Amino acid sequence: MNPNNHDDIDRSEKTDPYEQILFEGYTDAEIAEIKSLMEKWDKATYPNIANSIVDHADRHGFTGNYLKYLRKANNFNKKGARKKLLPNGAFRWNKGIEFLIERDGKIISYGEN
Repeated sequence: MNPNNHDDIDRSEKTDPYEQILFEGYTDAEIAEIKSLMEKWDKATYPNIANSIVDHADRHGFTGNYLKYLRKANNFNKKGARKKLLPNGAFRWNKGIEFLIERDGKIISYGEN
């Protein structure tokens, strides 16, 4: 990288690489929705929230469809769900084929069994 050439600026210095993955292909309005939904998440053991969401979404079959993953997690209905306290202090909610894991009111993971 040539420090005198501003066209060479490493974009990863300005934007987290996981945010780049998370936002890729979405409109500005959808990115704003993603950012809003991200506020309901906890980074848990990950370096940041975007990294956590990308990894969990990928592991649960939502690769490239992160907005859908975030919406489904946000819309999880706890009414009638089974609640279990996990050893790390988080709660796992199970309902039908879906589950949601939360700690301190923030989402850690969502998935479908």
